[in-house]
Amino acid sequence: MNYDLVVCGVGGQGVLSVAWVIDQAAVDAGFHLKQPEVHGMAQRGGAVSAFVRIADAPIASDLIPEGTASLVLSIEPMESLRYASMLRPDGWIVTDVTPLKNVAAYPDTGRLFDVLFAVPHVVAVDANGLAHKAGTVKAHNMVMLGAAAPLLPVPATLIEKHLRALFAAKGERIVAANVDAFRMGEAASRFTAALVAGGVPRSTAARVVPRLDFGPRPVPEGVAAAWIERLRAPGAADAAARIFAAGETLALDTGLAALSA
Repeated sequence: MNYDLVVCGVGGQGVLSVAWVIDQAAVDAGFHLKQPEVHGMAQRGGAVSAFVRIADAPIASDLIPEGTASLVLSIEPMESLRYASMLRPDGWIVTDVTPLKNVAAYPDTGRLFDVLFAVPHVVAVDANGLAHKAGTVKAHNMVMLGAAAPLLPVPATLIEKHLRALFAAKGERIVAANVDAFRMGEAASRFTAALVAGGVPRSTAARVVPRLDFGPRPVPEGVAAAWIERLRAPGAADAAARIFAAGETLALDTGLAALSA
């Protein structure tokens, strides 16, 4: 087993903290690991990335060959596309949808999301919104870690164990907030998978999921089934685009009405 991933974002978003938790969980699970870091600009706002290589046998090289990564985990949407060429054909992008416009030539967000949501395998979440709900907006990186967890080759229980260790010195309130953030991201990712498995087009799911209000627990099957039925109906793609563009957060149990508006 060989599993390569790129964790990316910009300075101050906690990219290296995400990589550290994955590293520790992978070693705890008995895997071999290599992680060369690319810190980017030595200031907040500069591009930051970490390449993480996980395998069940010794790893010869620190570098991930282009076109071979299983996952790009991004805490900023433009950064996810920066590394899209690293992905294998069946690789995944897991990304936040909140732009951090740290460069003057930041692309038009409408075009950015059109390209991003056309990626064959993508999970998109509103990490900032879910982190705020969890109790600290600084936990947006842990939301993204949770969103990636179902795709990683290590158990979520081990990831959560080392997440707790990372924040243990900051007190139980911060630990609890980050665990909740992680679980919200995981719930959003698993809901995305349920929608796609139920026949919802990936681009439609990618636009709807970031606008939904997830809790730190799995979405009930009946709720998921109702969303699947509506998102497979005629006109659902246009409704999903309107919901995403509006930027408002919808409750999972009552938000279906917005698709008919």
